[in-house]
Amino acid sequence: MTPDEMLKRSDLVFVGVIERHHFDSWPFFRVPGSETSPSEGKYWKILRRKVRVEMVIRGVEPRDWIDVYEIFWTGGTTGDLNSTTDGQRALFLVRKEDGRYHVVRDWWRSIFSVANRPRPRLPLDDSRPLWERIALMNWWLPEAKESTLIRPPNFWHADPGSALSRWRTIKLARGLLRHPSSAVRVGACRQLLFAGWGQDECFDTLSGTEKNRLQDGGCVVCSAADVAADRHRMEQRGADWYWNRYPDLETRRLMTAVSNVRMRREFCRRWTAEYPDDRDSGCPPDQPPPATYVTEQGDLPLIGPWPRSAQ
Repeated sequence: MTPDEMLKRSDLVFVGVIERHHFDSWPFFRVPGSETSPSEGKYWKILRRKVRVEMVIRGVEPRDWIDVYEIFWTGGTTGDLNSTTDGQRALFLVRKEDGRYHVVRDWWRSIFSVANRPRPRLPLDDSRPLWERIALMNWWLPEAKESTLIRPPNFWHADPGSALSRWRTIKLARGLLRHPSSAVRVGACRQLLFAGWGQDECFDTLSGTEKNRLQDGGCVVCSAADVAADRHRMEQRGADWYWNRYPDLETRRLMTAVSNVRMRREFCRRWTAEYPDDRDSGCPPDQPPPATYVTEQGDLPLIGPWPRSAQ
């Protein structure tokens, strides 16, 4: 099921906090096909999540708490599944069936973690795709004075509809490197390190304590050894190898913002020669790579430090 198909199936789209999980007893519940495989059928259960509603994005729901049901697999498995925890803030896409809210897709991902406390409204307006507005919501972090972030935010599933390009996401992460909150900066740097492609200059700006916190969200490419190995690999291969091997425009944009200064100069020379009218890149190489931040008007260029108006 595509993201747009999930939206079409949704009667209600909202951000909420999961307060409790409970497996309900439905003695006559049967999954289609389980008659021929009773051993597998026993692993399907009815899971009810009690969710506190924080922001309704599409549809109408006046209640503060609702139950969200899912046909949940309790056997062993792997993949991008609807595994959630108490206290988790998430985006829900649900449809009403027999008076109950049911996730639009059982088992496979249809509940998406939200990286921050929601604002009163989404960025942009109804003229823009809803998935784009939801993605920007996840990058619209709380002001420093009201932030209660203790752990770095996790931007996994921040763009559930794949509405933002890699380059656009990289610029948003770079913007958050200037956020007043240390936890936000650590989360943004972790996202850049996970992206790869030499977008790792943030590692050199973190304190020792902050570097240790990079792995709070399970990042496996965030140690000093990992960063050093990636930088050595890029240096050994050289600009010519990367430019010829990856001709797509999006990847070449990333090349113009690598932390390796010598290679960045070479990538920018090639970018300017081949795409003279395209200014959306990391060039010129003697300037900091471009960064953006989110407001109600969407993602805007961030020049200089984090703006006081956003604090």
